[in-house]
Amino acid sequence: MIAKLRALLIAVILITMTLGVASYAATTDEAIADKMSAMFDLDPDHYRIELLSNPLKTADVSVDQIALRPLSQKDPLGLYSAMASVTVDGKVLESGQVRMRIRKYESVLVLTDRIVRHEALGPDKLTLKEMDVTTLREKPMTSATSLSDMRARRNLRRGDILTSGDIEPIPDLESGRDVTIVYSSGMCRITAEGRTLQSGAAGEYVKVKNKTSGKIIIARVVDGTAVAVDP
Repeated sequence: MIAKLRALLIAVILITMTLGVASYAATTDEAIADKMSAMFDLDPDHYRIELLSNPLKTADVSVDQIALRPLSQKDPLGLYSAMASVTVDGKVLESGQVRMRIRKYESVLVLTDRIVRHEALGPDKLTLKEMDVTTLREKPMTSATSLSDMRARRNLRRGDILTSGDIEPIPDLESGRDVTIVYSSGMCRITAEGRTLQSGAAGEYVKVKNKTSGKIIIARVVDGTAVAVDP
């Protein structure tokens, strides 16, 4: 009876130790990915780390047993290399260069239909979606509420991620519009007909061609129908 109890106790201890090791240990791929996340504060909800090459052969390690030394000063995004080592009880068991691919994901605005250049951006053609933004060079847009006075700067395709470089403010005055050129100085006020050669918002200066003289002048946009020449 005592022998059976002793055997049962040993089995319980072994199971407990196995569970403890399983919850503590990880493969080197997992440990390296976790170490990268901790080193650079990479939120696992937004970053995915894929090990492409890893010469380390140690079967089970903890994050604390992994040391990483980046091989460049670049941001941890895209293809990334580092020297990795496994240390146990102060002794380096093995080391080698690891390569990984780090992807970043965000909830961003994606086009549900094509939009042509200078078309106003309506919420009916946009949806919020989790997307890979790793290779984007411009800031992705994340809220449609800030687009009420914006338009497309270029032609956009369905499925494109909307970025800061894709949009521009809708101008108060479009290029090619007929306008009234106004010159005021004290009691003197002179008007002439002109045509805009540039688009602009109220207060900005644009090129305007005087339709009578043919001269090109610089005038300040007043509104969608008039420009003013400073005295």
